Amino acid sequence: MQNRFFEIFRLTAYSLGLVYVCSFFYSVIFLAFVNNSVLGDRIPEDQLLPLYEEYWEGKMDFSTMLAEYEKIVTPIKEQFQKEITENPGLLLSQFYDKVFSEKPHYLLGHSIPWFLCYVGLGYLLYKKVLQIPVTNLQDELSVPILLRGIANGFLCFIVVVLFGLALERLSIPVESGVFAKKLYEAIHGNAYLLAWGIYVVGIITGILEEIFFRGFLLKAFIDKGLAQEGLFIVSLIFGWLHYGEGTSIAIPFIICGVGMFFGYIYIKTGNIWIAMACHATYNSLGLINAYLQLPGVQS
Repeated sequence: MQNRFFEIFRLTAYSLGLVYVCSFFYSVIFLAFVNNSVLGDRIPEDQLLPLYEEYWEGKMDFSTMLAEYEKIVTPIKEQFQKEITENPGLLLSQFYDKVFSEKPHYLLGHSIPWFLCYVGLGYLLYKKVLQIPVTNLQDELSVPILLRGIANGFLCFIVVVLFGLALERLSIPVESGVFAKKLYEAIHGNAYLLAWGIYVVGIITGILEEIFFRGFLLKAFIDKGLAQEGLFIVSLIFGWLHYGEGTSIAIPFIICGVGMFFGYIYIKTGNIWIAMACHATYNSLGLINAYLQLPGVQS
């Protein structure tokens, strides 16, 4: 009993530590990308292009060009930083407005840092440093396997929609964060954004999150004979990470339940691809639901 409790404590500490480290590096990279994207839209190219042209034509040396560049850009940067300091939520709000209206491929600005920080760095820390076995993605992969995952994804989505409607009938607020709200508003009738959304938010995110949460964190518990304990702990972490600014308290609990379903599928089948297909289907159905503006939970 003592050894069992120690293993639960140890793996929980490792899980939380890994999430903290990966989240820190992800936040640094993602926010730098967001900051540069939003600030870049404010810098007037029509004023900068003549500087570049004069420099390349040899009419202006580099130090002079840099000084002129700073004269133009510095006031804009200072005003930008002032606005962000006064209203921290403005940065992400403006970024998502840009992504969903003009540049849906910027959704990869989420996925690429997520892959690098959670999957890449997570693998190095868990597998190489802590010597904890993780998924090697060698589970059986076939059409029946994927169809099984897709079917479970449909089931999970239907249950969540019904549960969300029940909460609304009880006047319990079910509000998602800034990202989900803006995506829900922008994707209605926008087939191009829907396609990018399914590709990035649906498929890529579903795959990456399953590798990390089920293939790394939950597998560590399973290998120690602590599947049930791991299912509960990892699902709580999964729900907690989906809580953010503007999110009602109901959302992380719903996502925790969804994570338990994905984890149960992984424990029962021992196949990470089924969990991935299930997760990707669930995410994609949520986007299709938003595209059609049907009732349901925006999560």
